[in-house]
Amino acid sequence: MRLSIRFALLTAILLTCFGLVSAQENANKGGSITGRVSVANKGVAGVTVTISISGDALSGSGLTLSAKTDDEGRYRISNLRPGTYYVWPFVPTFVVAEATGMYPLGKSVSVLEDDVAENIDFTLTRGAVITGKVSDSNGRAVADERVRIITVQQKLQPLVNSTLNEVRTDDRGIYRAYGLPGGTYRVAVGDAQFAAFATISGRRFYTQTFHPDVTDEAKARVVELAEGGEANDVDITVARSLTGHSASGRFVDAGNGQPAPNISFGLTILSDKTQSRGYISLRSVATSTGAFQIDNLPPGTYAVSITDGASSGYFGSSESFVIRDADVSDIEVKVRRGATMSGNVIVEGIDDRTILAKLSRVQLQAFTYMSEGNSVGMISNSDIKADGTFQISSLRPGKLTISVNARDRTVTPDFVLLAIEHNGADKSQGFQIKEGENISGVRLVLGYGTGVIRGTVRIEGGPLPSGTYLDAAFIRPGSSLTIGHTRVDARGQFVFERVPPGNWELGVNAYLQGGAVSARQAIVTSNGVATEITVTLDVSAKHKPGP
Repeated sequence: MRLSIRFALLTAILLTCFGLVSAQENANKGGSITGRVSVANKGVAGVTVTISISGDALSGSGLTLSAKTDDEGRYRISNLRPGTYYVWPFVPTFVVAEATGMYPLGKSVSVLEDDVAENIDFTLTRGAVITGKVSDSNGRAVADERVRIITVQQKLQPLVNSTLNEVRTDDRGIYRAYGLPGGTYRVAVGDAQFAAFATISGRRFYTQTFHPDVTDEAKARVVELAEGGEANDVDITVARSLTGHSASGRFVDAGNGQPAPNISFGLTILSDKTQSRGYISLRSVATSTGAFQIDNLPPGTYAVSITDGASSGYFGSSESFVIRDADVSDIEVKVRRGATMSGNVIVEGIDDRTILAKLSRVQLQAFTYMSEGNSVGMISNSDIKADGTFQISSLRPGKLTISVNARDRTVTPDFVLLAIEHNGADKSQGFQIKEGENISGVRLVLGYGTGVIRGTVRIEGGPLPSGTYLDAAFIRPGSSLTIGHTRVDARGQFVFERVPPGNWELGVNAYLQGGAVSARQAIVTSNGVATEITVTLDVSAKHKPGP
């Protein structure tokens, strides 16, 4: 299975519900998360509080459970297996003080066996509102058009990112953006960077225009909002909608120059000749002569690339091209044979067939990314065969890294990746893949264990700024391969499950505005034992530059 990594703005979440847990049901089984939702210290009843496996809030996959707050604003979600969860209240008209800059707004929480994670509280303030109408230069309403709410104050960006769903005009051209923190804003329609996402499906597009009717952001009228306030008549007048242009060409075999038929392809949006800003997987296939055409493209820089490499065994991308005020033709996409990688998986220190049979529950994931050029990164998945062998096909040139994941995303993987070797060399930091290369004899060393690491982070050197992202990871001493990684939760706690016995180096990182601060500590784990560790993080220490 091969999936495209898309760098598009995520504007909605599909929640796949596998169950519903109430405050009364199974209250004494497994771990629990409890807390309170309040406004001005008064509990808010009837708020839906949802949890998912940490990281799945955005993907829409994995376990999702929810409960409603009672008359005092309290909630309890029970019967949770150990792990790290993401918790958030559904309160679209409010601002959550604990918002961290991702949607949905919430907190990361680590839950242990029979543990109750208490006081996972959310403090709400009434959100502000901006309303207005979008019309064209002839006074006609512009319906079903996306409206962008742009923060003037940078400090508001995390809150707005956490609260604001997509805002669109109705059939009268009227829009309403709500749940905003107090502050200053600019309002616009049209988005030069991402207009193609709409136009490819046949939608119209407009030149980026700010309230009231200017195309220069510096001349836009600023909207000021008090907490819980409302700004009305924030209208925008746009010029007529624009007409897009087509891009056409053909796919050819790079080896013999012959047409490559029936290729599935997509479109990369570029900020310049090489920097990707987004990717659109088109529901299009080249003709039997390799020809393709993409219509209604707005002005911008693009590249066409193969998306169905997993089934075809090929990869390829065009040179970048620019749409200005005319169609672009004769684009050539050279199709090349993908590389393959094969080898063996061993489990260190384990010969128990019952344990080895659990390898069928995990999946290898290879991520390939080109540091240059305009192709997007690609993920290839591979199962481990019963004899411990694996093969990953249709790999494109570039930097390749390997990870191990559970096939069932609601559980922790049974195994961790300890080492990657090839011809006696350490490949923990990845492989450089060449076109059509066949890499065999790769050795993946996995670890299996039943140990647990329970950690607490103690902050010194000053207060930790609200919303700071903290994570924890552990490695083997002397190795650079991350074996386990997780978020530190809202209580300053973290947990790693199914840790093999051994000596490890555990690190904690806080990502502050001036860079990251880190702390490292040695730890020894054993099967069947929960090892407690407290890591002291000095936030006044010298910051490491951000990436």
